[in-house]
Amino acid sequence: MLNIAIIPGTSRPQALNPQIVSWVEQQLDANDDVRAEVVDFGSFDLPLLDEVVPAGAKMYANDHTKAWGAKLEEFDAFIFVTPEYNHSISGSLKNALDFVATEFNHKVAGIVNYGADKGVRAAEHLRHILANYKLAVVRDQASFSIFTDVADGDFAPTAVSAAPFASMVDDIVAWGEALKSVREAGAEEQAA
Repeated sequence: MLNIAIIPGTSRPQALNPQIVSWVEQQLDANDDVRAEVVDFGSFDLPLLDEVVPAGAKMYANDHTKAWGAKLEEFDAFIFVTPEYNHSISGSLKNALDFVATEFNHKVAGIVNYGADKGVRAAEHLRHILANYKLAVVRDQASFSIFTDVADGDFAPTAVSAAPFASMVDDIVAWGEALKSVREAGAEEQAA
């Protein structure tokens, strides 16, 4: 069974994000191949990046970074639910990602994005960031418009917008299982 963390993409009060995160969680609950958990970086009380040593060295000085990193280590895969703010991801998501690095190595991710133009620019920006972590991002993504997939403030995804989610999850499971062996081989190499 693949362990997937659902990462909310914003800490903005009264955002649409929790509704979409809930929808993602419901979709994954129906899949027997995965175990999913919402992992909100907001619950780790991360300040603006305050680590002295860059994250790639994994020499964390602060308890909040150690806790955030340890939680991410538990997972084989990630689904990021990101809004588009000013043609990019939220500053709070970028800040949370900057705290860690190796916790994402040789794992897989999918992206669920939303915004006025379905959040596609945020998704593309996020793909570039995640590539730096050696995190494989599957091609398919679920993209939602605040004009056609939201009604009176409630998330109401259209079938055409939601359809790519299933194939995205199928790829996450396939790639996630394959990448487990890559991580195991790396751990054996380090132990030797």
